Amino acid sequence: MTYEILDHPADVKFRAIGDTLSAAFLEVVEAVSELVGGEPDTDQPAVTRELVLDAQSLEALLFDFLDQLILFQDIEDAVVTTATDLEIDEAENGYRLSAVIHARPIPADQPLLDIKAPTYSQMLVKENGGWTIGAVLDV
Repeated sequence: MTYEILDHPADVKFRAIGDTLSAAFLEVVEAVSELVGGEPDTDQPAVTRELVLDAQSLEALLFDFLDQLILFQDIEDAVVTTATDLEIDEAENGYRLSAVIHARPIPADQPLLDIKAPTYSQMLVKENGGWTIGAVLDV
């Protein structure tokens, strides 16, 4: 595991680490999945969504990525479980992220952590021989 859930007085906080920026963003998906909780219904087919995001900074890219993960879960009544084909490239006006997001339906009677939104509070995207990402999510 290269992510950890951290203590926060009111919301939830995590830190994800990867050898590459893309690997760190993949760990973000794992952290969000653990935070939401629940056991996906493996009898139901997985739901997938292609995602392409453009942002002027890495922090804005992280914010938008987290926002899309939360929106996808809300729309599909599912928990995001993994991401594949995740790539981050420098673009003319910043950065572009592309990925395929995979989610599984959650039984209606199962309690989940309701993540409302990402925040810029304590957000971190830092290269340090690898990449470290930190974020606080409003619950």
